[in-house]
Order: sequence, then C-alpha cells, then structure tokens
Amino acid sequence: MEGRGLGGVARRDRLGRAADGLTLYRLAVAVALVPVLGARRTAAAAALLGTGWISDFLDGRAARASGEPTRLGAYDLWVDTLVGAGAVLGSVAWGWVPSLVGVSLVVALVAGFALTRNEALSMLLQAAGYGMVLWRTWADGHTLALLWLVTIIAVIGVVNRQILWERSLPTFFGGLGALVRRRGR
Repeated sequence: MEGRGLGGVARRDRLGRAADGLTLYRLAVAVALVPVLGARRTAAAAALLGTGWISDFLDGRAARASGEPTRLGAYDLWVDTLVGAGAVLGSVAWGWVPSLVGVSLVVALVAGFALTRNEALSMLLQAAGYGMVLWRTWADGHTLALLWLVTIIAVIGVVNRQILWERSLPTFFGGLGALVRRRGR
C-alpha cells in the first residue's frame, strides 16, 4: 500500500519538492538563455533549452506522482512562458532578431497571456523562442546540439502523445479560436 503512512507522505513530499526544484531550474534556464545567446553560444543555448524541456517533462510527472499540488505548480506555465521569452530576448541580444520585433513579440504575448490567461499566447511565445534556438542551432552547424534537441522533442512527443492530442493541441487551437472570435466582435 504505497502512499499510506509516514513513508508515503515523505515520498510525496520529496516528489513535490523535486517538481518544484525542476521548475526553478527552468526559471534559471529562462534567465540564462539571454546572456548565453547574446554571447552567440548556440550549443550552450541548445543544451540549456534541451535540459529545460526535460525538466518540464519530469516536473509534471513528479507533481502528478506526489498526488498533491506543489508549491510552484501554479506558476509552471508562467515559467514555461519565460523560457520562450528568454530565447526570444536572447536572439535580440545576439542581434539576430531586431530589438523592436523581439521585444514587441515578448511584451505583446506576455501581456496578452497575463490579461486573458489564454494559454495559446504562452504557447506561441514558447514556439517562437524554441524555433529561434532550433533554427540558430541548425544554421550554425551544431549538428550534435540539433540532434540533441530533436531527439528530446521526439521522445517527449512519443511519450506524451496522448497529452499532446487530448490537451495541448485542443488548448492551443481553442485558444487561437477564442482570440479570433474576440477580435471579430
């Protein structure tokens, strides 16, 4: 009877703390992406982003296994949003993306997400930032770093395929639809 008694409580607490630690790691990744990309260290940015994706994958599993809400669970999507923002702002710091374009994108999507809680806006920012790092990694000829990122995407996509089809894609397209409907009014 796992999960019962003091041993089960301690295990759930450890899993919750692990999930929170992984979320904090991703927050550090968000901040680190700006200077790392600004220094044009593409392979290091790919390593950061890849480990950030792995931490996101693992923190959700640890949080669910704990059976209790974690302290930082309510901020998880915000942290994911900030990782996308860090990648975009890092591309600006690099000089690869014009300041006006990158900063405007981050401000518009973060503000829109903050005001509407529409997850599609967070997902758009994440996709833009991740796409920039993937593109830069490919363009700079960092084959192993690109393989690292693509492998992580593939493994997480296969393992989380049910979540992808049942939650992520409907949330994204439903959120975009809500934006279009709102704009049409």
